[in-house]
Amino acid sequence: MQMRPVILSLLLYFPLQIFGQDTIPVQVASPVDTAQRINYWTITSQTGEMIPAIPDTVLTDYFNRTHAEGMGVSVAYLGNLGSPMESRVFFEREDRSDFLFFDPFWAYAKRPDKFLFVNTKVPYTNVSYQTAGSRQTKEERFQALLTFNAGKKLNVGINVDYLYARGFYNSQSAKHTDWVFFGNYLSDRHRLHLFINPSSYTNAENGGLDNDNWISHPEQMDSRPVQPREYGTRFGNTWNYNKGARAFLNYRYNLGFERDSTFVPVSSLIYTFDYTKKSRRFYAQDTANVDAFYNYADYLYPLRNDKTPNDSTSYYSFKNTFALSLREGFSEWAKFDLTAFITHELKNFTMMGVTPNTVGIAPDTTVAFPSYKNNPHSLYIGGELAKQTGKILRYGASGSLGLSGYNAGDVYLSGNIETRISFLKNTASVRAYAFFKNISPTFYENNYISRYFKWNNNFEKVNRTHIGGELNIPHTNTKLSVDVENIKNHIYFDRDGYPKQHGDNIQVMAATLQQNFRLGALNWDNRLVYQKSGKQDIIPLPDGCVYSSIYLQFKIAKVLTVQMGANAHYWTAYKSPAYEPATQQFKLQDETEVGNYPLINGYINAHLKQTRFFIEYYNLGTMFISPPDYFSTPHYPVNPPGIRMGLSVDWMN
Repeated sequence: MQMRPVILSLLLYFPLQIFGQDTIPVQVASPVDTAQRINYWTITSQTGEMIPAIPDTVLTDYFNRTHAEGMGVSVAYLGNLGSPMESRVFFEREDRSDFLFFDPFWAYAKRPDKFLFVNTKVPYTNVSYQTAGSRQTKEERFQALLTFNAGKKLNVGINVDYLYARGFYNSQSAKHTDWVFFGNYLSDRHRLHLFINPSSYTNAENGGLDNDNWISHPEQMDSRPVQPREYGTRFGNTWNYNKGARAFLNYRYNLGFERDSTFVPVSSLIYTFDYTKKSRRFYAQDTANVDAFYNYADYLYPLRNDKTPNDSTSYYSFKNTFALSLREGFSEWAKFDLTAFITHELKNFTMMGVTPNTVGIAPDTTVAFPSYKNNPHSLYIGGELAKQTGKILRYGASGSLGLSGYNAGDVYLSGNIETRISFLKNTASVRAYAFFKNISPTFYENNYISRYFKWNNNFEKVNRTHIGGELNIPHTNTKLSVDVENIKNHIYFDRDGYPKQHGDNIQVMAATLQQNFRLGALNWDNRLVYQKSGKQDIIPLPDGCVYSSIYLQFKIAKVLTVQMGANAHYWTAYKSPAYEPATQQFKLQDETEVGNYPLINGYINAHLKQTRFFIEYYNLGTMFISPPDYFSTPHYPVNPPGIRMGLSVDWMN
């Protein structure tokens, strides 16, 4: 009974066995470490491979990770918690998704491939809360995780993320509600993951300040309001509503044999179901100011008839993936996983439509736009190869090819290899990685119609070639990476807010250094990025981005760990992309530079048993830096100086 899976695996593995002779442990059906009280992992969205992960329970920088600036080395956003954002570091950005209106909320959105699944011996609960501002300007975020096991195999849980930030400036509030219902079942033969995520994001829009001097030179203004909420903005009473729902299920059936009373998987049959539904509405009651802000009389929706702007669009996707996998570790010569898959995806896009034949139809009626194909489908095949264990060498590769439908001819290839070397009487790791993409534009990059924007493009495929490497030296707290990418047919949003394609090649390079120093109780943590864009007028980037934190760490009564210090976010001045409320995208602009101003915060960060808490004085640099140009994006300042507080508590019952 043991010979059939072994013979089949020999036939497929032997021609591909090209790496290494290091010893590999026998892999069991579940990678969960039964010796631990609680295990965490993420999964790949295509085939549900489990990747061990570490939860965010670190004390250092806890206060920084709770607000927008801490969600990357350097992040551009609209100043309020929960507002749209874009990383200033090019290689931290992801490709635009099928529903690009959700993309500016990448730091808040829940995804199955980024979510931490759990297996725990005891019920586990985490509750965290943060707050800032007065009653009228208060920003709050409440997060809770509750999970427990029903036996060794089944885990279920719920994750809640509720954000409500009223905003320090006029018409700037944000309200986000995210629920995740999740579970997993892990046995020798069966492995199942479930992820269900309804979400709702509501953001008020004000177009930015009507005069930057409200912040940088208030003495030049005729009137000097006491509260930032009284500063003039370009418009108000305008909102973007984004709603989403995602249901993801991955099931794996393992074939294998018993060895010394332990089940050893040889191959797996895999099925993944992924359903996504999203909608977006742009709504304004401040019609006159919104129209004046855009000033696109020739481009306004032809049937608006001076009624309240009310744009809407929606999207859904059904994706089914079938895969066959041969497992790493069932024999000494089986040194990597090998997976082949086929994926079919059906999408539907609904937009407001108008043609000369629709005259007389009410403005809020959704009609078909005959030149748009709004039910595209795609068929892919692909494969993955991964060596996830081994003391000397680990590697992985994946690829996919679009066979038919909207994405026919799309190619995606990626790979990485990692090894360990002796360095300074310790072990360092070296990793190299690369990818090649030749992918179709998203549907909305080609097609869109609303009251304020409409376009019908026929863009070419976007070609991206990327290579990079990383050196990690734990002994010296050093991590260095270098990345280079060539982009052909890059799609961007121009100064008028319309998507355009640059047909020539653009090169982008970056070097990133993470270096931490320790001297007794004194600690100094640093992250630095130096980057260059070969076409600054198409991909504008700051040359340098820095995050630095210096603090003293000590204990009180041997149980309370305290970190007390200050940190700063800094980036060199550049013509930062501006935010476009009617499409929720960041677009080019060449009038205003943002940067060359350090955002400085003082903090006390503490840990007591299962509790982390902090108090922070935010944006204290305004006390001694003049002029106080604390703008994150053009015309959008960050919050004024004030106190922030946060608390996170773990319970294991």
